[in-house]
Amino acid sequence: MATKKQRSRRAKTFRHEYALVEVDEEGNEVKLAASELRKQKEQEKPKKGKGRGKGRAAAARNARALRPVQPPTWRRALKRGGLWGGVLFFASVFLFKGSEASRLITGGIYWVLFIPVMYMLDRSQYRTYLKRSGQAPK
Repeated sequence: MATKKQRSRRAKTFRHEYALVEVDEEGNEVKLAASELRKQKEQEKPKKGKGRGKGRAAAARNARALRPVQPPTWRRALKRGGLWGGVLFFASVFLFKGSEASRLITGGIYWVLFIPVMYMLDRSQYRTYLKRSGQAPK
C-alpha cells in the first residue's frame, strides 16, 4: 500500500486538467492525440546502447585492479589495536561514569580486547581479497 505522502503526491496530479496541445504558426492551440505525442517522443529518444547503468558499473568495478592486501600479522594488529585501544582506554577513563578503578579496568579490558579484534578484521579483509582475486589461501 502506498504511503500517505505517496498518495498525496499522486492526488496532486489529478487536481488539474492537463490538455495535450501544440501551438501552431498562427498561435492557435491544437489538441494532440496521445498516440501522436508518443510517436514524437520515440523519434526524439536516442537509441539504447548495449547496457545501462548498473551493468557497466559492475563490470567496471570487477575489471578494476584490486588493491593488494597484506596477510594479517599479530605485529600489525598490536600496532593498530594498541593505538585504537589506547583511544578507547582514554575515552572510557574520561567519559564514563563510576569509580576510578572501574573506569581503569573497563578501559584496560577494551585496550586488551581490541588487539585480537584488529587481527580478526585484518584476517577477514585478507580472505575477502583472496576470494576476489581468485588466489588460494596461504
